[in-house]
Amino acid sequence: MIRKLFSTTFVAVTALLWVAQAQANTPAWQEASGVMDKTTREMLAVVEDETLKSPENIDRMMTEVERVISPVVDFPYIAKRVMGKYFRRASDEEMQRFSEVFKTTLLKTFAKAVVGFEFERYEIVPPNADSPEPDKQVVTVNVSSGNGNTYVLVYYMLKQDGRWTLVNVMVDGVNLRLTFKNQFADLYQRSNGITGVIDSWESQVSVDATNGARGSDDG
Repeated sequence: MIRKLFSTTFVAVTALLWVAQAQANTPAWQEASGVMDKTTREMLAVVEDETLKSPENIDRMMTEVERVISPVVDFPYIAKRVMGKYFRRASDEEMQRFSEVFKTTLLKTFAKAVVGFEFERYEIVPPNADSPEPDKQVVTVNVSSGNGNTYVLVYYMLKQDGRWTLVNVMVDGVNLRLTFKNQFADLYQRSNGITGVIDSWESQVSVDATNGARGSDDG
């Protein structure tokens, strides 16, 4: 389920606290790692705030999570890619609505997933070669949790308008953005329209870390 996936996603984001200490091949890698380093330090402060962990404070947790990750995660970019070919059929209002619903769904799931997660150890895997496109960087992290599970997470960073943003994540080979893209297409066929997809997105969408879509989702 989506909560399981974002639990593992949070593990990797927090593990990136130490990415800046890894040997970087290029200045671009250093820049991208520095962005995640700052974000992770702020996220750790949120997670360590015991007043946010009770169920009645989930809205406050969401607010703090949004404050930290919104400057880094490019929600409109990801939402557009999730819509795939269907974004050309969407009005500006529908594009904006889906972007907001998509963002809210992820923030709510993320906020619920971060509570109580424990770290055991991590390993940053250096790239085999420099990225052929300096404005695109990939960070791979192996993370072990307190329950003995180990996850391989791959983060895709894109530099746009002079700043680095996170535009996709893979968890144990499951492509998060591609999984959502497939589900959007399925919902579109059943709803016969973008408005129907938006109305049912939060209650219908799910991601299973074992059965999600694998492979690339370019761009």
